[in-house]
Amino acid sequence: MNSKIAERNSNFELLRIIAMFMIVLLHSVYFGVQFKFHGGGTFNELFSVFIGAFCGGVGNYLFVFISAWFLCEEPFSLKRLLKIWKQVLFYSIIIGVFFFIKKIPTIGFYDRDLYNSVGFFNAAKPIGKIDLIRSFLPVLMGNNWFATCYIVFCLFIPILNDLTSVIERKKHFYLIAVMAILGTVVSFVPGQGMLHPSNLYYFITAYFIASYIKKYDPPIFNNPVKNILIGFLTCVFCGLWNCALNYFSESYKTVEFFKEWLLLGNINKFPILLASVFIFCGFVKMKPFSNRIINLIASTTFGVYLIHVNGLLKIFIWHKILLCDSFADSLAYPLYLLASSLVVFICCSLIDLFIRQPLTIFVGCIRNSLSRYFYHAE
Repeated sequence: MNSKIAERNSNFELLRIIAMFMIVLLHSVYFGVQFKFHGGGTFNELFSVFIGAFCGGVGNYLFVFISAWFLCEEPFSLKRLLKIWKQVLFYSIIIGVFFFIKKIPTIGFYDRDLYNSVGFFNAAKPIGKIDLIRSFLPVLMGNNWFATCYIVFCLFIPILNDLTSVIERKKHFYLIAVMAILGTVVSFVPGQGMLHPSNLYYFITAYFIASYIKKYDPPIFNNPVKNILIGFLTCVFCGLWNCALNYFSESYKTVEFFKEWLLLGNINKFPILLASVFIFCGFVKMKPFSNRIINLIASTTFGVYLIHVNGLLKIFIWHKILLCDSFADSLAYPLYLLASSLVVFICCSLIDLFIRQPLTIFVGCIRNSLSRYFYHAE
């Protein structure tokens, strides 16, 4: 086993695993059964609303916080960026070519609206050449919003690092406050026209927050148990808030009107950012430990993400393989969401492990062989 895996701080690696499971759990709702729910306030629908209120937003923020924590004091690495890009490209091409050659019915990049209206089995069809071409251009075409945004975000790291190295503490805090208020508080105002930021805006906001915490170690975050508890309770609040909005919007037109702006879940809402910050700081302040198994599993999380949210595979998994349509109205629905999310996480993690590890070993052997050849040739 790679010694570098064992040396990594498992506090952060455990947080990666938790964050990725939260994202998979969200996708089990969003890609699996959400199209079946159209109001009514059933338990299964409210459970889905509760999960969707915080899992995706918090999970995505945590990943950016972890990355920013390490990137804020490291020199820009083009090699690392190319490694990420190659991983995105690899899975996109492999999955795209497989679906195209096998002519497997699925939901293409342009068929999401049809899926939402008639369901997977009525909308699924073999992909065409346009979908295949798009699979060869995953970053340029933005097939995966997070991966695309993360790669673009990394291009700004050298400038962001230079900025945070010279900016005064008060101005650093002021920058965070302005970006957070404009990006996550103003969004609650119906019809606001002050700012409509892209996802990159929130990645940079998260960078400034993580770099501030690392540089100045604010005493408010000293207690790891308190941090995690506040983060957890904020997540519960977000879930209950969305459930209340969903339930009362059926009876009150005023609630229905404001629902679009008041719903939580995305990274553009302040409670989601708040919960993410406290959960992240909880793991930062935990007593450091190292565990080979945790570190190994965590090393596959980006692969888990790239596989299960692939544009051609993300809906196919839940409907064709895991048969979510059979559980949407079942009493076992909550258990199904948890179990299916765990299955997807484990399977994708194993796929990434068994693909990436042999490739790494193979490339390493080739490099060593070439190095010895040219060494002896000299």
